[in-house]
Amino acid sequence: MLEAAVADKRIPENPACGVRISRAAPCAVDEDEIPMLGEVDLIAAHIAPQYRLAVYLQSGTGQRTSEVLAFSAECRRSGFVRIRWQVSAKAHRSDCRTVFVPLKHRTEGEYRDVPAAPFVEQEIDAHLSRWEPVPVTFPGRRGKRRRLEVFFAPRWRGKGAMPTASTYGYHFRKACVSAGLVDADGKAKYTPGSLRHFFASTALANGVPIREVSRWLGHKSIKTTVDIYGHLVPEAWDRCRDIMQKAMRPEAPEDPSGYDAAA
Repeated sequence: MLEAAVADKRIPENPACGVRISRAAPCAVDEDEIPMLGEVDLIAAHIAPQYRLAVYLQSGTGQRTSEVLAFSAECRRSGFVRIRWQVSAKAHRSDCRTVFVPLKHRTEGEYRDVPAAPFVEQEIDAHLSRWEPVPVTFPGRRGKRRRLEVFFAPRWRGKGAMPTASTYGYHFRKACVSAGLVDADGKAKYTPGSLRHFFASTALANGVPIREVSRWLGHKSIKTTVDIYGHLVPEAWDRCRDIMQKAMRPEAPEDPSGYDAAA
């Protein structure tokens, strides 16, 4: 369209000429950004009690922050969780109508299932023993009203204001500082996204195929997963070392007769 405007002399020149569009691939995650198991437990122990479950849903099922905050009774299934919604960035506003929106890279109605280990089930039970799910209604497809019984209740019951990623992030940073998980400047060493990295790296390090991990993380394509976590797949490193060693320094075949020619 800009080219046509220039040709018709409606504008003297194309203002976008020479502007490069960044298509940089996702950066590989730094191992220092991935907490150890003991550190995950420390964060869970120091975070505000109502968000303890969020820590284990992220580290145990790899959910994004916005997804875990939308966790509801509908999400819980036998042996797995079904992730269908995420909390809108505007959900903290009392006038927000679209409290829940479709998953990233997905349309309304699409979902993904992620295996849930027994400890995740136990954490869900522990959460429910203290806080009952809170019903929240919102506009769904074609204006039809939807109702979810959310685990992370609105901050002000009855007023419809949901906690957002910034709310959870504040409590997360505070937990890191309280637990002593800080950098040289005294700031939180990890972010909520670090728990997602923990899930992916743990699964890959223990032999789960990267294609499955990609699907569970909800990435748009497996290329994204490979770009971020491919270097954490131990089998690839071991296989490469073995291949290059055999190619560059092949060992002499053993004499099946046991005769030593140098003797």
